[in-house]
Amino acid sequence: MKRILYFVFLTLLCCFLPMTLFADSDFMNLDVSCPISNMQVSLYRVADENYNLTGKFSGYSVDLKQDVQGAANALENRILMDGIEADASNSSDSSYKASFSGLESGIYLVVGKEVFQDGVFYMPQVSLISLSGNLSVDLKYETSDKPSRIHVLKVWKKDNKKSRPKSIEVCLLRSDGIVVDKVVLNSDNQWSNTWENLSTLYTYRVMETSVPSGYKESCTREKDTIVLTNTGNFTDKVEKKDEVLPNSGQLWWPVPVLLFVGLVLFGLGRHFKNEE
Repeated sequence: MKRILYFVFLTLLCCFLPMTLFADSDFMNLDVSCPISNMQVSLYRVADENYNLTGKFSGYSVDLKQDVQGAANALENRILMDGIEADASNSSDSSYKASFSGLESGIYLVVGKEVFQDGVFYMPQVSLISLSGNLSVDLKYETSDKPSRIHVLKVWKKDNKKSRPKSIEVCLLRSDGIVVDKVVLNSDNQWSNTWENLSTLYTYRVMETSVPSGYKESCTREKDTIVLTNTGNFTDKVEKKDEVLPNSGQLWWPVPVLLFVGLVLFGLGRHFKNEE
């Protein structure tokens, strides 16, 4: 009887022990190193392992493989504009680390919140990471004064004039999600605009109100200059033309004339020779 009970106990132990040990094996941990303590860090799962946008991000015109940093900036703009809540948020501790656990695999957007501390303004750089196991990353950042001037420039890539819209609308977005201004960019203003004398209580971003069909958006920033890039997937139909010999400076029209004269003279020469 004791042997039977012992066997049953071992059987149950073998059944439940793996579930206990490996129940959380599909979830991962992430540590984000920040420049200072008390910096808020938010995570957004924007795509699956194959870089396919998921959930609330699936409708955005962003290519994660084409321009990683530009795509990350564009996604951050959309999050701020549309008020998307983070999947997880935490603040850096006394060791300057913000730790996250229980995360599923996928592509995450890491967003740090700007902080003004001890007379220094810290501007974290948004980044995309691929999470397939426990990971530690450093949050890139720069220190500067809050800009009171923002210049935006629109750039078009891999498209043609027929597919390109004649104008686009962009908005100046404040760091609290408020749209300060909207302007139209076109060839008349060189696809650019500048805002002056902005309040230094906030930081600012610029984004398109809507991305033209057939294009992917990306955004890069260098201090107070923001470049919005739309990359198309259009190909111009080039008509196949007959090959033409290059003009080397020699006149070609006398050639057939001289050839004809030569044939006539050759014929006359034979004629006179036969008569002789």
